[in-house]
Amino acid sequence: MSSVNTNVAAMAAVRSLNMLGKQLGETQQRIETNLRVNKANDDPAVFSIAQNMRADLKGLAAVKDSLNFGKSALTVARDAATQISNELATLKQTMTQGQQQGLDADQINNQITNALENIDAFARSATFNGVNLLVNGVTGVDGVTNNTLDIVRDIQGSVTAVVGTNSTTDGLALTGLTVDSASRSITFDDTLAPANGEVLTITVERDLDGDPTTALEPVELVFEFSDGSAALGTTPDADTRVFDVQFEATDSPLARVTALITRLQEAGVDAGLSAEGALVVRGNNTDVTTDITGATVEAAPAAGTGQDEAIALVEGAIDLMGTRLADLGANIRQVEGLASFTTQLNDSIKEGLGALVDADLAEESARLTSLQTKQQLATQSLSIANQQSQSLLSLFR
Repeated sequence: MSSVNTNVAAMAAVRSLNMLGKQLGETQQRIETNLRVNKANDDPAVFSIAQNMRADLKGLAAVKDSLNFGKSALTVARDAATQISNELATLKQTMTQGQQQGLDADQINNQITNALENIDAFARSATFNGVNLLVNGVTGVDGVTNNTLDIVRDIQGSVTAVVGTNSTTDGLALTGLTVDSASRSITFDDTLAPANGEVLTITVERDLDGDPTTALEPVELVFEFSDGSAALGTTPDADTRVFDVQFEATDSPLARVTALITRLQEAGVDAGLSAEGALVVRGNNTDVTTDITGATVEAAPAAGTGQDEAIALVEGAIDLMGTRLADLGANIRQVEGLASFTTQLNDSIKEGLGALVDADLAEESARLTSLQTKQQLATQSLSIANQQSQSLLSLFR
């Protein structure tokens, strides 16, 4: 049937043109955005996965920032610790020269004082954006807000914590060092039997107010043996620090002394066993007392006879800084490894995201050309369909 009201061919051509116009719009949008999946309705499942991957990429960006910050703070601490270690090496040379006859002890002590001041300056200056890992426990250091460093290592928020140390002269047990500084020894006899409640007390001079211009103040460090059966008998106060030395009833006397040494070192006291089996406590200790069964504190060396102990004190500080430098180096290596992995993971996720949502521009270009050709043909078809109604006029002439 022929009718001017209903032109089936024209309607088909219009539907084809509309469909081709929609497809052309989608293709042009893919070319403009370079994305095959740009909205949730493009491909709901793929878009949901892509959004999760984009969130992971933003999380990785934060992780990279944290790792970069952590590495910078660790590098500053490492460089300052290296300078302290170098200064300690020079200090050992000065202490050794102090044993030579004919040298002025006052001049040697001036050199020692200068070296100690340099060590404090290096430690106090090792601050990066408020973080200083070399003055933990030291108050009054300008610009320092944290003595520990928390580094975010993955997008789950896991943290690598780096605890700072006290690498000032106080933390290295070098405060007040002179060419005649001496260590103290605790010797043991056959009756050695550290028991619950027995203590070793060390009186040291420390900077309690964080002001290097004020005098040092005496502090008692009390180390009390405890098997856990009762509360500690020593009460801490402003001038007394109390440390428990935990042991089991079955522990040997040597094991209990080893536990004591561990606690001494944790408290920042340079202590260890000598070759003769004595407990050596190095530092500017004003007094050492103990009521441990079978233990005797030797008298401090007389003035002018403490050079060997002074050198041993510096060597202890050198060993301690060597350990701390190794720890900082290991932390930096760990952070560098995490940073490298994070970069690789970031690239892998980007590659996977691209495979899911990126448009193939070569394919889209070919599709655009094809759709444009189809659109021209559909337009031509509509033009022909519209001419069919005109042909009906010839029937009425």
